[in-house]
Amino acid sequence: MARYFTPDYVERAVLRDGTVIRLRLTAPEDKALLRRSFERWSPESRYARFLVPKQRLSDEELDYLCDVDQEHHFSLGAVAEEGDGHGEPIGLGIARFIVLRTQPGEPPIAESAIAVADEAHGKGLGRLLFLRLCAAARERGIERFRCEVLCSNRSMQALIETIAPAHTTVVHSGVTTIDFDIPPVAPDAASTDPSSPLYQFFRAAAEGVVEWTEAVRRFWRPS
Repeated sequence: MARYFTPDYVERAVLRDGTVIRLRLTAPEDKALLRRSFERWSPESRYARFLVPKQRLSDEELDYLCDVDQEHHFSLGAVAEEGDGHGEPIGLGIARFIVLRTQPGEPPIAESAIAVADEAHGKGLGRLLFLRLCAAARERGIERFRCEVLCSNRSMQALIETIAPAHTTVVHSGVTTIDFDIPPVAPDAASTDPSSPLYQFFRAAAEGVVEWTEAVRRFWRPS
């Protein structure tokens, strides 16, 4: 079956406020773009992704984020079409998954995450990246995403039960590992069911409601 998300994939889309963006797979030459884009994030957004105060991305981290095979480590980015008005492109979001090792006979599963720049919050970019990430994963034979969150209080457990009553979880040493089925979506889908458990979980994470574990820091930078 021919793939949709290939190195030649480029998609033009318009956000709710009229901002025109282009979606494409990330590449090694995006390191400077990613570094500039990260420096535009607020300290709160940086902390939410790395769990530590962070001013800049190291060369090693940029290699890790941009030198990907787009098979076991997939990465998709959104760039403002008009750039900064001075000829420099602006990255507005990135969505990634990394395929995990499983036992023989177990279906493939991947860790996943989405990050959206502060200036693009609330404009529909997160939902669009979510749709494309799901479609790209299903295209590569991945049927489930895995996330890890802290379960330090009952409210967190209640939130998870509300968001995803049909999820699969494993609790160990204060950490809840959650497996979600990836909804089947077309690679050019314009919307998703807002009640989708996986989408609601990503939205709660973006809003800072979900308490991520140390695994998130490892996911966004080399171990």
